[in-house]
Amino acid sequence: MCDSARCPQVTHHPCHRPVWAEHAERTEMFLGQLGTTRKTERTGLQANYDRALRVVAEIDAATVTEDEESA
Repeated sequence: MCDSARCPQVTHHPCHRPVWAEHAERTEMFLGQLGTTRKTERTGLQANYDRALRVVAEIDAATVTEDEESA
């Protein structure tokens, strides 16, 4: 992935979507296996999962916008 010091929109590059999507998928699976007593871990993982989903959605939205502008 891009170096955030050099690339201010590191999360918006379409080439990074597969990495974020895989991260979301793996985090979701791990959350499903986590026991109910692991509340602290669940909270942190849920935040990571939510961020990954948000980034994927932002990449998709930016890609659609770019595609519409070029049409």
